[in-house]
Amino acid sequence: MSKHGGNIEEVARRLNISSKEFLDFSANINPLGLSEKVKKSIEKNILKIERYPDITYYDLKKAIEDFEGVSYENILLGNGAAEIIFNIVRGIKPKKALVLAPTFSEYEEALKSIGCSIEHFYLREEDSFSITNDILEKINEDLDVVFICNPNNPTGVLTKSKDIKEILLKAWETNTVIVVDESFLDFRQDKNIYECKKLLDSFKNLIIVKSATKFFAFPGIRIGYGFISNNELKKKIDGVGISWSVNTLAKEALIAGFLDKEYIKVSLEFAKNEKNYLYENLKNIKGLKVFKPSVNFIMIKTQKKDLYEKLLEHKIIIRRCNNYYGLSDEFYRVAVRTREENKKLIEALRLIMM
Repeated sequence: MSKHGGNIEEVARRLNISSKEFLDFSANINPLGLSEKVKKSIEKNILKIERYPDITYYDLKKAIEDFEGVSYENILLGNGAAEIIFNIVRGIKPKKALVLAPTFSEYEEALKSIGCSIEHFYLREEDSFSITNDILEKINEDLDVVFICNPNNPTGVLTKSKDIKEILLKAWETNTVIVVDESFLDFRQDKNIYECKKLLDSFKNLIIVKSATKFFAFPGIRIGYGFISNNELKKKIDGVGISWSVNTLAKEALIAGFLDKEYIKVSLEFAKNEKNYLYENLKNIKGLKVFKPSVNFIMIKTQKKDLYEKLLEHKIIIRRCNNYYGLSDEFYRVAVRTREENKKLIEALRLIMM
């Protein structure tokens, strides 16, 4: 079973059906698709692929600096957030790590790739899958790195930056690096309550990771970035990176995306409205336990073990969560899509759960 969503082509091949026939609720991508400015930028810059990208990525880093308000010197780049996660692990070479359970699988994959010992901090359903203060007891001198996904994937639970600051304070005493993955925070209109970039100057043990492709809807061209204020650690991370890892079209697409203020505004409002619409309708379906979402995906729980297969009969793909540590085969994740698509999911679930 795939460890990620978005594997619609794989499912289509297995069922011998065209992928165009499916509605993909397994990948959490902005349903509005590419902005027109991004499309035009890709078309305009297509011939630039005949040359290598600027190996310093000066224009891209300046665009990120302007958009995020983080200094050029503190920016990490990668071929998607996943590459940055792997570069962090291979750069700092931790011997022991703490990972939430459940959470995004790529942290563990990266840690396993270097033989790092992994301990899990299990998030409990009775605590609404929130990070509790018990995590502070897990942070000691033997622990080299902690990964925190905020909002967490697949639970959608948010952690305020003031609470992450408490973790950073404890980790500072034990010389432990805290990696905060904020890949979905851009879908929040109030993200300033949760984002940690304001803590960078105070905590040299903080690394922030962001995926640009989810909000701007171009996961096929791969680009991510991150922030770090520790120059020594940054050199180690940059030192294991591959030259020209960000392709020219991805660079130009992100720069254009940052400048499309109307697309950003509309996307935020759209995501909020459709998230609320889908949640309110799903929670009224008998046999589903629906966890309150914070961004553009919703976790559900049901004792109907064949839900995934039944939805495939309706040409709908969702994300099974039984390969997340800490979750059973009762858990699933659905993306927030357009109103028309969301209605089709709701109608299919009502029929299946009757």
